[in-house]
Amino acid sequence: MGKKGTRYVDVILPLKLRQELTYEAGEPLESESNESLAGRWVEVPLGRHSYKGIISGIRDIPSGLKPDRVRPITRTVPLPSVSQDDIAFWRSVAGYYLCSVGEVFKAAYSSALVKLADVKSRPRKESHPAKTEPLPELSPAQSKALSEIDAAFAAGRPALLCGVTGSGKTEIYLHEASRMVESGRSVLYLVPEIAISRQLQQRIEAVFGDRLLVFHSRQTAPQKKALIEQMSSGGPYLVLGTRSALFLPFRKLGLIIVDEEHDASYKQEDPAPRYHARDAALLLAAFRRCKVLLGSATPSYESLYNVAAGKFKRVDLLEKYHEGPEPSVTVIDMREVRRLHDATGSFSRKLLRTVRETIDDGGQVMIFRSRRAYAPFVQCNECGYVPKCPSCQVSLSYHKYNNSLQCHLCGTRIPFAEDCPECHGKIIPLGSGTEKLEEELKAYCPDWRVERFDADIAESPVREKEVLGRFASGQTDILVGTQMLTKGFDFERLRLVAVVQADSLFAVQDFRADERALQLLTQFRGRAGRRDHPGQMYIQTNQPDHPVIRWLLAGEGQIRQAEDLEERRRYGFPPFVRMILITVRDSGEGRLWRMCNDITGLLGRIGVSFNGPLQPMADRIDGKMIRQFWLKLPRTGKLAAAKAAIKEGIDTLAESYPFKADIIIDVDPY
Repeated sequence: MGKKGTRYVDVILPLKLRQELTYEAGEPLESESNESLAGRWVEVPLGRHSYKGIISGIRDIPSGLKPDRVRPITRTVPLPSVSQDDIAFWRSVAGYYLCSVGEVFKAAYSSALVKLADVKSRPRKESHPAKTEPLPELSPAQSKALSEIDAAFAAGRPALLCGVTGSGKTEIYLHEASRMVESGRSVLYLVPEIAISRQLQQRIEAVFGDRLLVFHSRQTAPQKKALIEQMSSGGPYLVLGTRSALFLPFRKLGLIIVDEEHDASYKQEDPAPRYHARDAALLLAAFRRCKVLLGSATPSYESLYNVAAGKFKRVDLLEKYHEGPEPSVTVIDMREVRRLHDATGSFSRKLLRTVRETIDDGGQVMIFRSRRAYAPFVQCNECGYVPKCPSCQVSLSYHKYNNSLQCHLCGTRIPFAEDCPECHGKIIPLGSGTEKLEEELKAYCPDWRVERFDADIAESPVREKEVLGRFASGQTDILVGTQMLTKGFDFERLRLVAVVQADSLFAVQDFRADERALQLLTQFRGRAGRRDHPGQMYIQTNQPDHPVIRWLLAGEGQIRQAEDLEERRRYGFPPFVRMILITVRDSGEGRLWRMCNDITGLLGRIGVSFNGPLQPMADRIDGKMIRQFWLKLPRTGKLAAAKAAIKEGIDTLAESYPFKADIIIDVDPY
């Protein structure tokens, strides 16, 4: 028993711990009532370190501990309290994605942000609402869609807005958001990429003025702290953000909008929690008792499954907001082009002629290539030697702008040298990435104003903003880039979009490869001709008869989705089953196989269907060997229990080793 009158509190710490830790409330909280303690920030000792955490509960007696072994908290921390709804949401995310509550807490409040709590904020100037514009007028088709969305909300169901590219989904979002804010409740508007949020910001700010707040992972800790303080002291607001905005401390959240809900960027890959923002948004809505509006021109199969199951209400918007025909699609068979010697570098002459005609007519062009860098790899022209990453054993990509070879897995970067270390022959770049395409276009026509938009550019928020700004204002003729180009951008002068080496989209070892390729091509096609000018799309490929291209040309995306769903049901793939990926990593082969053998035994005892241990294509990253287990779990009432058994078993195994076990569990790894 504890000392009479002594209170004990459970504290969530930003660590991968199997349970929350118990501390004595002590003097810092002596005058606080039990009701006011939950959600309070405190600093506590753990080992020889101290951490800032959240009080999650109050207890009279420390569970399973002797009172004299329970340490007191060190002090309280002057940060706004966390709501019980937020803590419940964290626990739900941790339970679903098989991680610790502490890892979810760390995702919500980074260490850099928490450190700014001993720092005093500058007093904010009194804010006055900016002059706002009226909401955009809706077309009859948009008004009908809005009414159907409201009906879905009234029935207590999320709405899936399936709107063709250019149909004006954003206008509908703004109408729904405006009504929610006027009713006194806040709105979370999620987008998959930071660059999209920057372009949308001006459109939304024109309507919402100072009620718009923008949040994304690249903001500094002081910027995030100021935003959280603003959310805690006023509102309602519309928060425009990327996936991590889900963990912001909303006071009265009434609506979550997930734009481009199919986008793979919504999946957090590393570190834990490895959540999908669309699915986590549905969890958050349950705790916040708010509405959810999902939108896409190419809905995910998961959302279509939920429509068929009656969980979502589908709302179709099949008319373009601005009248005009769908962009035409021209497929160029690069095998025939090479046979006729009808190419200049990476481009067919037919495409280059169309580029010239488009620019001469005052239009703009986007060129998509799925690989960044100058060349995907380099090779000695004498002995065939290919430089590889010393830590990952994958080919290094050549980046000409800084004359380096880089590993796109671990980030290793070394200077490029032409002399082969094996035979002293000449090492030359092979293949073409976005950087090389940019160079080829500039060389072909020096008068063309060509820029690049890929991960190398996006490393600098300033450069990214400048590149997109110049293209939006018409100062750039051609923008060459990676998948980021295919997102929800809207450029008035864009007339032509082209895909170079489209085959790389199909050569992916993933059961979702065709689904994602069709989504990407459909989205990219919709970027062109979004006003009263007809748009064009060119696709250069060695596989002109590939099913994805046939579906795109025939406009049979929805038919193919239905066929794909039936095929996945038949063979037991998501969304009809749940998949879990267990990854084991270690620099020592003996330890690696010990863990693999133990996991094999564990999964056999639990009785789940699995394949593994398997050797992935990239089987070594950052000096560690990798093996994987793929698990399939049926969507039954026993799913949660099976997942919990997997998590408990893996945790127990990891704690039993005399070495630090690197075992990663990824739920819904797509």
